[in-house]
Amino acid sequence: MDSEFLAYLSWREVLVAIVVLLVLYILFTFLRMSRLRNGARRAQDMSPGAIRDALQSYAAVQDPDAPAPPAEAAGPAAPAEPPAPAREPAFAWNEPPSENPERRRIEVLEQDLAQLCREIGGLRAEVQALREEQRQEISKVQVAQNASPFYSDAMQLATQGRDAADISALCGISRAEADLVVALARNKGQALD
Repeated sequence: MDSEFLAYLSWREVLVAIVVLLVLYILFTFLRMSRLRNGARRAQDMSPGAIRDALQSYAAVQDPDAPAPPAEAAGPAAPAEPPAPAREPAFAWNEPPSENPERRRIEVLEQDLAQLCREIGGLRAEVQALREEQRQEISKVQVAQNASPFYSDAMQLATQGRDAADISALCGISRAEADLVVALARNKGQALD
């Protein structure tokens, strides 16, 4: 992956990508859980005879040298074996874990989401402070632009805090004009505050 591409990502794009990944993970987890439940239901729906035949076939495949189980005699002489009661298979994946890992994952994701919300709040405060600084800078520039173009340099120096002597020397204006520009800049600065 190109590292320059990652440098141009903003925090919003990263946040959206994280949320999309979390949603996909949750959907994937729910699909797996539903497949496990459906598999358990299918195992419960099988008849005891089918289960017995499947176990015998499996045993025959695993140990081909083992003797075949005795065939059941057909007829009234053979007592009918009562069907075994349907019971839950004792497979490890059917038993619920002692602690619900999905619940723990959800709690971790909720904590991560709360942390992201706090960080977004902090970023909003920083953006608001930067906007306020930008407004102040714009107002200072507008003060300089509202003055005559002949005195724009003098006005910018006055808003920077230079004194009248420096302004008159740098801009080539008289000392009285520099005093007026400094007074104008000071009055406009007080009006903005």
